[in-house]
Amino acid sequence: MTIILKPEQEKLLIQAINSGLARTSDEALDQALDALRARLPHEGPVDESVAAAARRLGTFGKRHGLSLDGLTIKELLGESRP
Repeated sequence: MTIILKPEQEKLLIQAINSGLARTSDEALDQALDALRARLPHEGPVDESVAAAARRLGTFGKRHGLSLDGLTIKELLGESRP
């Protein structure tokens, strides 16, 4: 599929990237499509919502410049226990 953006749409994507809301145009479009998906009637299985949430969580650290310094989530949870 080829998508031709209007100049104002392209400008908005560039602003999203420059402001740190997204790292790439693909990521910005994924976020926009996730927002549209959330507004659609939920006819499919719940797994689609879980998959969308997992995608958002998967890019959260990158979008916000977070790092686990090589730790896994399981190891990090172990670090938080006394």
